[in-house]
Amino acid sequence: MSNDFGGLFGNESTKKRLSAAVLSGTLPHAFLIDGPVGSGKTVLALHLAAALNCENKGTSHPLPCLKCNTCRRIFEGSYTDIKFLKKQSGKATLGTDEVKRFKDDMFLSATESEYKIYVIDEAETLTPQAQNALLTVMEEPPPRVIIMLLSSASDKILTTIKSRAQYIAMERFSRPMLGKYLKTHFDEAMAMSERDPEGFASVTVKAGGCIGRALTLLDSDGARRVQAERECVTRFVKALDPRVTYSELYLAAKDFPTPRQELISTLEDVLLSIGDLIKCHCAADGASLEFYTSVSEAKDIARGFSSGRLLRIYDLVLEAHAQITKNAMAGAVMTALLARIKQI
Repeated sequence: MSNDFGGLFGNESTKKRLSAAVLSGTLPHAFLIDGPVGSGKTVLALHLAAALNCENKGTSHPLPCLKCNTCRRIFEGSYTDIKFLKKQSGKATLGTDEVKRFKDDMFLSATESEYKIYVIDEAETLTPQAQNALLTVMEEPPPRVIIMLLSSASDKILTTIKSRAQYIAMERFSRPMLGKYLKTHFDEAMAMSERDPEGFASVTVKAGGCIGRALTLLDSDGARRVQAERECVTRFVKALDPRVTYSELYLAAKDFPTPRQELISTLEDVLLSIGDLIKCHCAADGASLEFYTSVSEAKDIARGFSSGRLLRIYDLVLEAHAQITKNAMAGAVMTALLARIKQI
């Protein structure tokens, strides 16, 4: 295993490929780095920027060395030839004006480095017009300019943009691998695993395989929030039992958050939960669960459902999730979802 890009956990094939391209001078001029929030997209972008400009590039040192003045300044955020663009707080999108200013800077000479790096965070928030404005420079980029688009929803990126960027999918880690990494590298993770094993297990589930997301949940407030969310989802899933009345199902769903993104996240947890119950019916013992931390708990809940009912409910929740993601009226979608569930 190579020591290159050593500050980024996992993603071994990506690191090997990028390291070879940097050293051979064959790196593409644009990347689309895709992964959930907390999956390490920014960490990878910084490592790639440091690798390109590292003062020890091509020596026996790892790439990047993380010790030279250039590497240190890049990770401190004080390197002049690395520019970041993201939507302003309170705004939903990144517009054409911001992209044009960003693009104009690409044609200016580098101040102190061999390569100029341009990173667009939350690239999925670029309007179609802004993406088209960016397209011109991606088609004919200035020399020694690298553009990185970081996205948590690459399906919102225009095909014309995707076709001109090398796609990188960030690795998501299994719960055991994530838990081991956290306990090895972060004292607070080890402390939580010893103090509150169930809470720590819940954090590793909620993190969805993303180290960065897990780190935001390791304090006691984060763990309590995760536990409350999981209890809310579990109440709702238990209320999907056909013997439960519509009123009880409605009350369980009423605990769901109302902000759109939080509701979408909750429905994703519902899908993971139902998926685990389906596994309990269909898979052999030991099948990996994605929501429940206890196999016995999942099996106990699964006994109240037929596999056919679970599959039909899964499809209905998946449809509701897609509708809300596409900005349908959440209240109306949820009301329709509950009614359709009770008709099964």
